[in-house]
Amino acid sequence: MEFKNKDIERQYLEKVEHIKNLIDAPVEDTKYLWDMTVENYAKKIAQVDRVLSDKILNDKADDKKKDFDVRNELKSFLSRCASPEFQIALVGTIKAGKSTLINALLNYELASTRVTPETAALTKFKHADENSVTISFYTSADWDELWKSATSTTNSVFIKDYKKLNADVEKNKWLNHAEESKTFPDLAELKTEIEKWTSSTSPSHYFVKEVVVGLKDFDLPEGVVLIDTPGLNDVVEFRSNITRDYIKRANAVLACVKADKLEGNVLKTLYQIFVNVFKNPEKVYVIATQIDTLNDPKEDWADQEIEWTKYLEEDQCYKNSEVVKNNLIPVSAYLYTGLQQYRDNQLDKKAITKLKMLSSLKLGYDLDEFDEHFQDIEEFTNIKFLYGKLQTEIVSKYKTDLIDGIKKHYERCQENIQKVLGEKKKAQQGIINDSQLDVDEIRRKREEKLAELQEVQNDKRELSEFVRQLQAATEKRIEEVVKAIKS
Repeated sequence: MEFKNKDIERQYLEKVEHIKNLIDAPVEDTKYLWDMTVENYAKKIAQVDRVLSDKILNDKADDKKKDFDVRNELKSFLSRCASPEFQIALVGTIKAGKSTLINALLNYELASTRVTPETAALTKFKHADENSVTISFYTSADWDELWKSATSTTNSVFIKDYKKLNADVEKNKWLNHAEESKTFPDLAELKTEIEKWTSSTSPSHYFVKEVVVGLKDFDLPEGVVLIDTPGLNDVVEFRSNITRDYIKRANAVLACVKADKLEGNVLKTLYQIFVNVFKNPEKVYVIATQIDTLNDPKEDWADQEIEWTKYLEEDQCYKNSEVVKNNLIPVSAYLYTGLQQYRDNQLDKKAITKLKMLSSLKLGYDLDEFDEHFQDIEEFTNIKFLYGKLQTEIVSKYKTDLIDGIKKHYERCQENIQKVLGEKKKAQQGIINDSQLDVDEIRRKREEKLAELQEVQNDKRELSEFVRQLQAATEKRIEEVVKAIKS
C-alpha cells in the first residue's frame, strides 16, 4: 500500500504492526494445560478474541454488535476449556426421588429430601480441596423472566407461597448479589448451609440461581459433577427450561421415575427427556426409584419391568430392547441410605426398628434375621450396581467425552468466526477496490462531486479513507488466523 501523505503512511504501518503483534503474541495460561489438544484450541481462540476485541477493527456499531456476540461465544469456549465439567444430570418428575438418590450416591445426606414442588435451586456436587458451598444469584433480568413465567401460569402455588413467606422483602438483598462462597470442616454444618439456600421455608431460596457443593470425599474424578435439577414439570416454566438445557448438554442423564408410576404424565416426561438428548438416547438411564414402596418389590417389579420395556423400546425412546435392558435400573435409595447409617451406628433405636420392619415387610425376612441378610438387602437396593454402571459406562470415559465436547464447541466457534469475517470482507469489498486507485484519482472524483466542501472536510475524508484502507489491509492477517484455527 502506497500513500502520498507520508504521515498517514507512517500511521498506517504502525497500525498494521499493532495488529500483527496482537495475532502473534503468545497465550500464556496454565489453566489450559490439563490437555494438549484443549490447550491448542484455547490458545488459537484466545488469539482471535484479542484481535476481534481491538478497537481498530470495530469502528462501526453493527460490527461491534456482531463481534460482541461472537466474542461471547469465544469466552464461553475458553471458560469451558479452563473449567471443564463432565455432567451427570438427575432429572425427572417432581418428588421422584432425585435428591434421595444423590444422597445415596454421595453416601451422605446433603441434598435436601424435603424439597417441595415449589423449590427449585439447581444444585451441583463436585470434588473440591475443602468442603464448601458456593451460591450464585439471579440478576434482575433473570428474575423478570422467572416472574413473568410464574405469573403466566394458572397454577398459583408459587405466588401464594412467595407472598406467604414475604419473600419480596428479601428480593433487593439478593438480586444481582455477588457470588458467595464458604468452607465447612463439619459436614453437618455444610448440610445446614445447603438447606438454608434450598429449603422451601427460606424466602431467600427464590433468588438462588445455582448452588455448588464442593466435597473433599467425593468418590468421582475431578471434573465430574452430579447435578440435582428442578423438575421438568415445575410449576414455573422458566425453571423447567433450566433442566431442559442441562439435559441437552449433560454427558449422562439419570431420569428418575417412581417405580409404581408408569402413567401418561410420566411417559410424557420421559419422552421430553429423550427429545432433548437428540440422537444420543444411550446416555439416558431410566432409574425406577422407590421400589421399596411396591407391595411385593421383587415380584411387582418383574411385572413392571415387562410393561416399562414395551414403552421404552419404542422409537420415542431407546428404539432397542437391549438398550432398555441395560439402561433401565430399579433402585431403593432410601433403604440403602438407612442401611449405611445403621452400619455406621448413626440411627437411634426407633429408626433401627423402622428400618428392620421395612426390610421384613418388603423382603420377607424375620426381624431377627436383619443382620444375617444385611448384604442381601443392600444388594436389593441396587445402589452399588448403579454406581458401578456410572463408573464403568460413564465416568471411565469422562476425559474422552470432555475433549470431544470441547472439539465440537471449537468447530462452532470456527463457523461463527468465519461468518463474521466473511461479512466484514463483503462489506469492505468496495473499500478494497477503492484502495487500489491512485490517491489523486480518488481526490479528483471527490472534488468533482463535492467541490463546495471546505479543505478541512477533504482532509477528514482522507483520514477516513486511511482507516478503511487499514481495515482492508488487516483482512489478510485475520484470514491467516482462521487458517491456523483449521490446522
